[in-house]
Amino acid sequence: MENKTITSKSLWIFAFILSLGFVISAAVIGYALKQSNRSQNSISVKGLSEKPIKADSARWEINVQTPTASNSIPEAYQLLDQNLKTLQAFFVEQGFKATDLQQGNKSSQAYYEEVQDEEGKTRREFRGYIAMQSIVISSRDIQKIEKAAKNAYLLDEKGLSIEQKPEYLVSNLEEIKMSLIANATQNAHSRANEFAKVGGVKVGTMRSASQGAFYILPESGSDDDSDYGGAYDKATINKIARVVVTINYAID
Repeated sequence: MENKTITSKSLWIFAFILSLGFVISAAVIGYALKQSNRSQNSISVKGLSEKPIKADSARWEINVQTPTASNSIPEAYQLLDQNLKTLQAFFVEQGFKATDLQQGNKSSQAYYEEVQDEEGKTRREFRGYIAMQSIVISSRDIQKIEKAAKNAYLLDEKGLSIEQKPEYLVSNLEEIKMSLIANATQNAHSRANEFAKVGGVKVGTMRSASQGAFYILPESGSDDDSDYGGAYDKATINKIARVVVTINYAID
């Protein structure tokens, strides 16, 4: 009789635990389905904003180097100084002051050329020494820098060629980016509303948002430079600032 009682109690406890397990499982599955439905009742759209901007400063770094190798380091520095005087005189003629030219440190190095011997083997042959120095001009007078860059060909006639070009920069990039993000967000909301109209639903609250790359492009096209997390055109004065955002909205 005692064994039967114990067996009945065990079965009752087992049934109770099993029923409780079904209840908990149903609750978990229901919650998962609810969350799944919530994630499905949403829409992701991209918002775009762009506006024309203009460079407000310029930086021009020029690397000056002796045109030919010299027999000694002092002689190489003498040739370098002559080129620097020529460059300085050019910028004074363009309306700059001599003090506007920030001079970097001078340096020198041995110069080698690769030559082939009678057997066709290549070897490096010492030719002398060359000297070099960098000159930097920074100015907010964009037109003056632009004019000097156009007249740089005059230095070719004096045996001094400049390969580097000025960089035209924008100082308030963060301010521009924040204003574009605000406009791109509004654009994304408008696009979401258009999609919602077609689907017969309403746009709800914003669930998530992410910003794409920030682009500073030339006015006439694209650029491959990527200094600012996207593209940063430094070759032109007139530019286009652009940002794209991706936003997920709930749908009611």
